[in-house]
Amino acid sequence: MECAVIVAGCELDSDGTPQIIPGPFVPSPVPLQAPYVWDTQEELVVWTENAVSRGSFSIDDVDSNGAIAVQFAGASGQAGGSVVLRGPDLVPPAPSIGAVRVRYQWLQDSPSSFGLSLSAAIDATNASSPDGQTRLFQSLKSGPGWKEIEFRDLGHAPLDVRYVYFSGYANAGVLKIDAITLVN
Repeated sequence: MECAVIVAGCELDSDGTPQIIPGPFVPSPVPLQAPYVWDTQEELVVWTENAVSRGSFSIDDVDSNGAIAVQFAGASGQAGGSVVLRGPDLVPPAPSIGAVRVRYQWLQDSPSSFGLSLSAAIDATNASSPDGQTRLFQSLKSGPGWKEIEFRDLGHAPLDVRYVYFSGYANAGVLKIDAITLVN
């Protein structure tokens, strides 16, 4: 099961031509210590405290500098749940980005053959899709210890990124994200 989120709308002009309406702007009130790297508590909070992100978020400083902790728990006591984690708008866009790297821990409440499938949507000025977004998927490995994963579209040229958001659905557990990096 996947979680889809609409962060933009579409209307038709009087002649029937589709017109994309951008989603909410997410400002970045915190300057980054390194270009296009979010790895401190202050920098990562921007991803959780905005008008677009949805889910049960907290900041966890055990074994990190303040990781985003996402609690996956279903409604009415069911195991599982979904999340949307939206990054800040980059003005001007980040040029020539080839991948989005995430440093994470996925800690399931109980062993399961279904883990966590995470989607990265990369909104770019030069994306080849009609809505301006490239969508990439990864399955995250569970267990303690920090791991890294990259969302990379090998078939296309580097992107000029306006923003990134992650969405996912999982069985009950906690996803910790310690760093998000746009990689040239």
